[in-house]
Amino acid sequence: MKTRFLATMSHDIRTPLNGIIGMVNMGNQYADDPQMQQKIREKAMEALKYLVSLVNDVLDMNKLQSGELKDQQILFDLTMVLRELNQIYDERAAKKGIRYEVDWKNSTYSHSALIGNPVYLGRILSNVMDNAIKFSQAGSVITVWVKEETLDDGRAFFTFYCKDQGVGMSEDFIAHAFDMFSQESKTSRSRYEGTGLGLAITKQLVDRMEVLN
Repeated sequence: MKTRFLATMSHDIRTPLNGIIGMVNMGNQYADDPQMQQKIREKAMEALKYLVSLVNDVLDMNKLQSGELKDQQILFDLTMVLRELNQIYDERAAKKGIRYEVDWKNSTYSHSALIGNPVYLGRILSNVMDNAIKFSQAGSVITVWVKEETLDDGRAFFTFYCKDQGVGMSEDFIAHAFDMFSQESKTSRSRYEGTGLGLAITKQLVDRMEVLN
């Protein structure tokens, strides 16, 4: 696992770092061109954000596996959490030319004030929606909704849906979708950015929430 981790991460980290170095060199060449400087800064910022996401994935996975990730059960407003996420991902989808829709007709829940971990919930939903945008093409549609299935003994059960028109997964891959560094094909690493840790982190967070709640 350590060997695979080092091989995977060395490639993923080297790519954006080389891109940033290239952007800095290009900035020196176009020092007197404000428009080009702006484009270079934007590209460098994209690479830096990607590096931060890589580091966050690695740290989160390490904390989950070592048991260091602390749980907090607090009162939070589900509607506010979902509203903030929808605003963020509507903008991200729009940048890629994807339409992001909330299916209000199928969204039904009667309890918004919940006790749980909104940070875990936000991370879980974010990982799913990040994948939906990453593997979808411009002109496609991503639809999200939530349903409160049952309420029993003071516990609310919610099902969150995210439907996209992306490349999808084969039946064989689904069995390994939540494994660390798992991606559909060898070419996925070059076509789509990512560590292959997103769904593994999501699965561990879901399992942890089920145990704690």
